[in-house]
Amino acid sequence: MGNAPLALLIFYTLFIAFMTLTPQQLDVSPGSPIGRMLEFFASHRWTEWLTYGRVEKLANVAMFVPFGFLLALHLGRRRWWIGWAVGVAFTLLIEGAQVTLLSPTRFGTISDLVTNSIGAGIGAICALILMLLLPREDPEPIDRVVR
Repeated sequence: MGNAPLALLIFYTLFIAFMTLTPQQLDVSPGSPIGRMLEFFASHRWTEWLTYGRVEKLANVAMFVPFGFLLALHLGRRRWWIGWAVGVAFTLLIEGAQVTLLSPTRFGTISDLVTNSIGAGIGAICALILMLLLPREDPEPIDRVVR
């Protein structure tokens, strides 16, 4: 697969760290973009079920899908599951830091641990499926001549 998944993984890991390990949380006040989106969802019958709690859980899952995907893609077919395991370890680290180091402004929760882990798992499984569907790249042609 080359080094592209690794480069993207590094940048995406930094993005997750920025989103989760900085003291400031996203603004969800009524006038903020997220607040307006939640208000929009609440005002329509088909989307009124999308409450802040549900949107937050879906966002946590979605944020870790690329992480699990890129890591599994980088590790390959035989070690794809490590993408999921590292995703769980990474979210444990994040939630632990939020509980201990960032406790005045951030809140580490079991719910975040579960949803982030689900996202990493979905991403890793999607990468495995993609790798199984794509033909393998052989690094060197095999010399089949008997000497």
